[in-house]
Amino acid sequence: MKIFIDKKFIPKDEYNNLKSKFPHIEFVHDLNEHKDIEVFFGLNSLLETINIEEYKQLKWIQLYMAGFDNVDVEGLKKRGLLVSNARDIFSITIAEDIISKILYFNRNTKEFLENMKTKSWQQIWKDPEIYNSTIGIIGTGSIGKEAAKRLTAFSPKAILGYRRTNEPVEYFDEIYTGEEGLNHLIQSVDYLILAMPLNNETQYMIDKEKLSLMKKKALLINVARGQVIVQEDLVEVLENHKIRGAALDVTDPEPLPKESKLWDLENVFITPHNASSSEYMVKRLFDLTLENLKLYLNNKEVNYLL
Repeated sequence: MKIFIDKKFIPKDEYNNLKSKFPHIEFVHDLNEHKDIEVFFGLNSLLETINIEEYKQLKWIQLYMAGFDNVDVEGLKKRGLLVSNARDIFSITIAEDIISKILYFNRNTKEFLENMKTKSWQQIWKDPEIYNSTIGIIGTGSIGKEAAKRLTAFSPKAILGYRRTNEPVEYFDEIYTGEEGLNHLIQSVDYLILAMPLNNETQYMIDKEKLSLMKKKALLINVARGQVIVQEDLVEVLENHKIRGAALDVTDPEPLPKESKLWDLENVFITPHNASSSEYMVKRLFDLTLENLKLYLNNKEVNYLL
């Protein structure tokens, strides 16, 4: 059996162990040279560089990302392929990133960094708190759930969640569904966190109408995908200070063009799709690889099937 695995995701001290644990498997690292692979372990973007029809022996694709909006999952499944993702691998890191973005605004980080440059000892007495606030998270999957879990430590008044089905989710005080529920959540919260997958239902979900429902003091945090927001509408809302600010890890498009107004707005904090960055990422992906590979070889269902 031949298995493709991107070498970037094999810890250096694990490579020899990998081969010794699976002596009957040939691990290869060049997709163009090895079109007879049975299993693919790698980033979604790698699939865009090949013609999947040429890989006649391919049976299982393990994506090394949680999102899969850039992969034709249904088309692959129709061809009889198993497709799984890395659903829980990035959740902890992204949840911490969400908190860092809230605190960036709440603790006046930008102002204090600018004051340091001029050696200005200038106090700021306007810091909001997460305590006793209302938090809304659109998307109650692994990222939303890990964020809610951590945000409970700040003792908010309530954590509200939005999802397709009205079922209770741990760490959320209330769950809302449907258009009416979405509108109610947006207009009720002090922090609106976008953590939903990108699909036909969520694409450009947050438009001028939805943004107009937000409180003027509310913050918007987007760690989902840039295309869940109509970016021109967001720019307009921020320019007119209709909301307190926006922390964006994702934009539409990416990279964000230099001429975008978002770069120059003082009430915006931008990170370059970096919320999932962690020194533990490679190790976690490799652990997922080992666990799922053992399941596959024993004819058991792998984790995180799509």
